[in-house]
Amino acid sequence: MLPRRTFLALILVSALLTAGCGEIVMSFGDLLAVQNALTKKFGEEVSVTANAGPNGTMVVVWFVNSPLNDDSAEQRVLRATEAADVVKNSYSRIQNVREIWIGFVRKKTRLVVFHHSEIVAVHGFDKNGTALPGRKEKRYQPPEDVQVNASYDSSNKVSDISASGIQLEGRPGGLGVTVLPFFKLKGYARGDVKLPPPKTVDFNFASYAEKPRFKQTVPITFVADNKVVLKTEGDFNGNDAQFCYLTIPYPAFRRMVNGQELIIKLGEKEYPLTPSQLAAMRGMTTYVTE
Repeated sequence: MLPRRTFLALILVSALLTAGCGEIVMSFGDLLAVQNALTKKFGEEVSVTANAGPNGTMVVVWFVNSPLNDDSAEQRVLRATEAADVVKNSYSRIQNVREIWIGFVRKKTRLVVFHHSEIVAVHGFDKNGTALPGRKEKRYQPPEDVQVNASYDSSNKVSDISASGIQLEGRPGGLGVTVLPFFKLKGYARGDVKLPPPKTVDFNFASYAEKPRFKQTVPITFVADNKVVLKTEGDFNGNDAQFCYLTIPYPAFRRMVNGQELIIKLGEKEYPLTPSQLAAMRGMTTYVTE
């Protein structure tokens, strides 16, 4: 069983949705041109990243601590639409782009070391700056509070990295199924320091129900982009509250978070992760060298 702790440090999510999606394809000049164009037009702190996938490039823009975080959703949609147009006109290789994502994030630093980040909203567009129909509201405004957590244990000189708030079924604090991915790194991991990858990643599953939801031994399958990445078994112990502690190889974890979609199958039950849940798991890898 993994040790329980309260995580005080939250990862900066300026690259939360793109970390690990593929090879970075923007040169420094490309990044700077887009960032300068956005800063000139809107006068706000902006982060720009781009990653290559099998079907094209995904460009992601974050407005950091924008005044629009506390404005109406309509104003954020308007800003996102304008920003997508700026990206379209300032990125020289726009024909290689599959999607443009414009997001708004709150970021706070506490005591220099500890950080807190909260995604307010994310809106998707195609390479022509046209909103992706039916995707942005459904995919990027989930009710759950998903967070990436990082803390440093100075006595053991290890960093604890996890993604909390991943509710697979039900509501937080009620009946349902949750999972906590977790790994440890040797050394002090922070925004500007990446550490060698761990050998394994632990998944802590918890099921709360009026009667046992799972048999003791359950087949567990991770399916990324319709391909089985890992198939194994886990033991659920308990009655109305059941717990399963599963350890998987880090390379398998890396492959599953690289995809655009991830399904966790517990027995015959499928749990598709929301984009923000998958993004949080992917965000865990931003502390790791490749």
